Amino acid sequence: FSAAVLRGLEQRGLIEAYEEEIIRDPLAHIDSAVPDDLALTTDQQQTLNVLGTALDNGGFYPSLLYGVTGSGKTLIYIRLAARALAQGRGIIVLVPEIALAWQMVRRFKEHFGAEVAVLHSQLSAGERYDTWRRLRRGEQRIVIGARSAILAPVDKLGLVVVDEEHDTSYKQEDLESSNPLSYSARDLALIRGQRSQAVVLLGSATPSLESYHNAAIGKYHLHELPRRVDDRPLPAVTVVDMKKEPFQKKQRAIFSRDLRLKIQDRLACGEKIILLQNRRGFSPFITCGSCGEAVQCKSCRVSLTYHRGQSAAVTRCHYCDFTTPPPPVCPSCGSAELRFDGVGTQKVESALSEQFPGIRVIRMDVDTTDWKGAHDELVERFRRGEADVLLGTQMVAKGLDFPAVTLVGVISADTGMHLPDFRAAERSFQLLTQVAGRSGRGQTAGEVVIQTLLPDDEALRSAARQDYAAFSRRELEERRQTGFPPFGRLMVFRWRGTNENDVTLAAQSGTEALRQRLDARTLLLGPSPAPLARLRGHYRWQTLLRGESIRHLHEIVAGALPAMRATAKDHATAFSINVDPLTMM
Repeated sequence: FSAAVLRGLEQRGLIEAYEEEIIRDPLAHIDSAVPDDLALTTDQQQTLNVLGTALDNGGFYPSLLYGVTGSGKTLIYIRLAARALAQGRGIIVLVPEIALAWQMVRRFKEHFGAEVAVLHSQLSAGERYDTWRRLRRGEQRIVIGARSAILAPVDKLGLVVVDEEHDTSYKQEDLESSNPLSYSARDLALIRGQRSQAVVLLGSATPSLESYHNAAIGKYHLHELPRRVDDRPLPAVTVVDMKKEPFQKKQRAIFSRDLRLKIQDRLACGEKIILLQNRRGFSPFITCGSCGEAVQCKSCRVSLTYHRGQSAAVTRCHYCDFTTPPPPVCPSCGSAELRFDGVGTQKVESALSEQFPGIRVIRMDVDTTDWKGAHDELVERFRRGEADVLLGTQMVAKGLDFPAVTLVGVISADTGMHLPDFRAAERSFQLLTQVAGRSGRGQTAGEVVIQTLLPDDEALRSAARQDYAAFSRRELEERRQTGFPPFGRLMVFRWRGTNENDVTLAAQSGTEALRQRLDARTLLLGPSPAPLARLRGHYRWQTLLRGESIRHLHEIVAGALPAMRATAKDHATAFSINVDPLTMM
């Protein structure tokens, strides 16, 4: 019925109309459980004493908390937050993934109840609006969220925590974004902390090399938690060379003998397992057995991924989301000899069901978490024991704390290891170290099996030993020799458009304008097609500028910028600049 009906009833005195504010609370479904009264370890207490003193002094205190997986970094965050609240100050806690936001929210809500708010992209507009107003009015003084939470209107800010500070999700680097606002939440946390005279605590078991170097030179205060809680041992790691594993049906086995036997053992003991495969879908590639060509997206120069659906199978582009039924023949040569190559999370899930009858699997990737509350629901289902295995992409590798997990398996450690990006080794080390740290966090010792075709890779070997010091020492020396961050600063200039010739000419002309202003302290590489040379129908070219001082780079670019923008406009080409890029892709 219409509003007119209600007005008629009101005029006749049969109903009464009044206004009442209803707060849309995204945390209403979370009960405030009684918090565990955990005793601090000696390392935790020493760290807390120093950070607490810094909080009491009220000045800007940039710090890095480097603690091995399972060392109790979250408890440090909670104790510091309680101290800041007692001083009447506000707290911002940043996490890189929505999945981690919910776990952090539950821990904080146990201690602080209604003081806790959450901000992330899956909230409705109304929930974000109500949360923003309550923070602004001071009704809530703790906000937990992903990148944009650093902009929350927290009054009298005393503490900013950036958990998993190494994660690239903290910087917005949309490959095709038309939004000119791009920021690093980690860097913005330091700026906001400085302006608010707050303690800024960057926490990680695998700190970014930039942050670790800043701590080494005294720019940040370094605090370390070198041991797990209760001196629990780090998990034993086995590296399996998959080249030595026998083939099954002319294909490389998904599970090595070692991993298969350990899965069987854990299932028999009623213990839990996490499996990482950092590719979603069923098969990442469809290739032709006759001509060797891969089936590619029409708008992007990338392979289509084969997905099995409940009703029908599709091939999907993971960049532009183009979908189409799987082709019956090769689009290049017409051959029917198509092969579905590679392993995605769907194929791993299928193999688990075939090889371990009755196994219960929760798959956690972009395809299974595209609905509101999905991350929290899946994580809590696994915590309640509704599955034996949590299988997923990198979102299962970071921050999740399940004491019952005693085995972690990495299906393919080589994914992303040799991308054309100087940070590829660092990211591989971080991912492998982080996922290994999910094992053995309870009373039972944990194990990790890493499957690889490159068993001698140095980053992988360092991750297997959980040896951050050795990895960072070697990687920093390589960066020092080449002038890459943290020993130099970078800018990436990108041109994109629908006409390949126009994009090429704009990139060449723009780069030449930049080249004319160079000096001996700077290096220019390019222009050249980007590693992902065509995305969403746009051709992409890029140029890299490197120098020791960001101020000097800005001066060079400022002089060339008018000409660079003019040539881009003349060729109907979009032009953008990425300062301190986290990816070269």
